[in-house]
Amino acid sequence: MSNIKLVMLDFDGTIANSFESIIHCADKMCQNAGLPFDRKIIDQNMGCTTENCISLLTGITDPEYIKRLTDLYNSIYREEGLDMIKLFDGVLDTVKRLHAQGIKFSITSNNIVPAISYVVNRLGLMPYLDNIVGIDCVERGKPEADIAIESMRRAGVSPEEAVAVGDSTFDMMMGRGAGCHCCGVSYGCDTPKDLVDNGAEWVIDSFCELEKIVLG
Repeated sequence: MSNIKLVMLDFDGTIANSFESIIHCADKMCQNAGLPFDRKIIDQNMGCTTENCISLLTGITDPEYIKRLTDLYNSIYREEGLDMIKLFDGVLDTVKRLHAQGIKFSITSNNIVPAISYVVNRLGLMPYLDNIVGIDCVERGKPEADIAIESMRRAGVSPEEAVAVGDSTFDMMMGRGAGCHCCGVSYGCDTPKDLVDNGAEWVIDSFCELEKIVLG
């Protein structure tokens, strides 16, 4: 029997199919700022913080300039990107079933809480969430462990009772750093091998497979 009481879900690429939304907003940000756009850089760096991804995309390191670009990206994301996001198949039904079994859920993301809240409200997931912990809730984002640690603190569970679920090596590194279980999803930005090499105990091909892992 599994001892898992809390499932910590990454947002982008794990429960939320937001890839095209992110690409659209990053492309438009670059157009508005008169900067070149290279989709491959976004594809290779899904999962890192917005600021770091923008720096890698543009080659810019000046903090003030990065902040202006981040504000521009976030404005486009709020106005155009959020309504492009959909849940992956099986997410809502699986969360509902596990929630009915007494499992707690939190979102643990390098995205910001207002954006996540808007999407999960729109898509019907909010009633099944105990917490949303975003990059704006902690000092350090993924791959550091702060987001997972804060999520477990709010839920009142130990690391042995929690599993971090995500599509990127940053998610696995966060979970490993927090001492909790780690489950990768194969349909996101990093390969199953990369996920295992960075701490995944399981890698699932469909979100529905999570139910068997959590319930044992």
